Amino acid sequence: MMFYVDGNDLLEHLRERSDPTVVEGDRTKSRHNLARWMARYCEARDCRAVLVFDGQQPGEALPPTGHFGRTTVTNLPYGEGALTEIAGPANRSAVEERTFVVTADHRTAQALARGRATVLQPQQFIKQARKFLRSDDQSLAQEPDEKFTTLTDPEVDFWENYFKRKE
Repeated sequence: MMFYVDGNDLLEHLRERSDPTVVEGDRTKSRHNLARWMARYCEARDCRAVLVFDGQQPGEALPPTGHFGRTTVTNLPYGEGALTEIAGPANRSAVEERTFVVTADHRTAQALARGRATVLQPQQFIKQARKFLRSDDQSLAQEPDEKFTTLTDPEVDFWENYFKRKE
């Protein structure tokens, strides 16, 4: 399974919800937080993601690509839009595997309309992802069948013999 995500659209949705992922006034930290969150999601879901950020300010120097686990981050140069970085690769990927595109941009959605990729609005994706991560976290935090309360009889015998030999 593959996800192509318009990072700016997803951050804007999270900003509107006052999500702690977004650090007001610090675009770089917000982008890193989102990339780490996506990496956690991809690990839990056993999938891969490409997180695309456009709208880089003139003079802003961000690396063109970065990797956070199973998430690849693409920072587009000033003046380039996410449409071409998402639509073409998503359509090609959808031929071989299940592909989702997370965007609020209607032009990107139109470019994907005839392909096999499924387009999700940021609010849909966040709702599904958080629900999935909550269920994944709960499955990891289950109580053991039998709680450990004391040493077993063979362990007690071992330590008794150990300390008797020391005397």
